[in-house]
Amino acid sequence: MRKITVMFLVFLLLLVCFSVFVRGSIQIWPGKLTITMPEGYPKEVIKYKIQVTNPYSYDVNASARVENPAIGKLSDNYTFIPDLSWVKFVSETIYIPAGSSRFFELLIDIPDDEKPWHYNESWEAWVVISSDRSGSSGDFLFKIELAVKLFINTPPGEKATMIQNLYIILGIVVALIATSAAIFYVKKNKKSDYNKNKKT
Repeated sequence: MRKITVMFLVFLLLLVCFSVFVRGSIQIWPGKLTITMPEGYPKEVIKYKIQVTNPYSYDVNASARVENPAIGKLSDNYTFIPDLSWVKFVSETIYIPAGSSRFFELLIDIPDDEKPWHYNESWEAWVVISSDRSGSSGDFLFKIELAVKLFINTPPGEKATMIQNLYIILGIVVALIATSAAIFYVKKNKKSDYNKNKKT
């Protein structure tokens, strides 16, 4: 009988701990975000919203950051984004009153000079959202961090290569040499004509 009482008390304690843990969890939507660009890179900055819901009876501050996936957690056929700074937020911290929802505005801005190098690529990054309590309540709270998986598929197209760049540089060098030679030739002819006229 004593054993059953102890087991019941342990079960009750675990149930209370579990309910506290669940209560201490903010909610995010969507849990996964896939961005595909089938018709080329958009001219404007790509914008998406991530909803964060505060189920608590007190207000919280939620913060967001972008990270590479943890080691061994990268999805199949995806690579790390070349530069995490290409993913930003309008605001990295938002205030969420009790029992309400607010949005993080996500911005994806790939620099124009990088776009030609990144056709036909698939990147994965994680948007990690955490909450810090802002109320003065004495409730016990687990600090929770949740991640939105962000998948970015760049447009189909012919990727710029080093050979293409070398051809461009070579073309510029040839054009400069040709221009310099033409200027030198014109100056030489003018000088020659001037010397001829001087003699006569």
